[in-house]
Amino acid sequence: MKSSSNISANEVLRPLKLSILFSVLGELVIFLIWGVLLYPDGNLLHKFLWTVVFCGLGMGSTIGAAISLLVVGKWKGIQAVILCAELSGLILGIFCNYLCYSLDMNFDHFGGMDTPVLIVITGTVMAILGGALVGWLCFMENGKKILNRYNV
Repeated sequence: MKSSSNISANEVLRPLKLSILFSVLGELVIFLIWGVLLYPDGNLLHKFLWTVVFCGLGMGSTIGAAISLLVVGKWKGIQAVILCAELSGLILGIFCNYLCYSLDMNFDHFGGMDTPVLIVITGTVMAILGGALVGWLCFMENGKKILNRYNV
């Protein structure tokens, strides 16, 4: 653990920006695979709004804020990466994924009735990997160099 003093605005905003970016991109993949290719029936606009807009922005903001509040200035290195992956797996992979699965049982937009285990597993794995990626970029020296190169 490290002291929480002298934290820059960039250190606080990076997890938020990256979490929103990766959540929106991840939800776009889910929309294209589950909502368009595998289960094309139904209103595509509703599916897009549900996944990319509401879930992507909402989940990205939530996990980004959680990382900024619970990890930034308190943890560093591999411990921070692991904590980011755990937070993302818990918040997005379990809570948000269960909410989306429960909603899909009513709307049947993404195959929740046909393949419930696959939906839960893929969402959880994507959340853990995304959290680890955000953690690596924000808290490991090689990741920070990449972000600095692109002024993120």
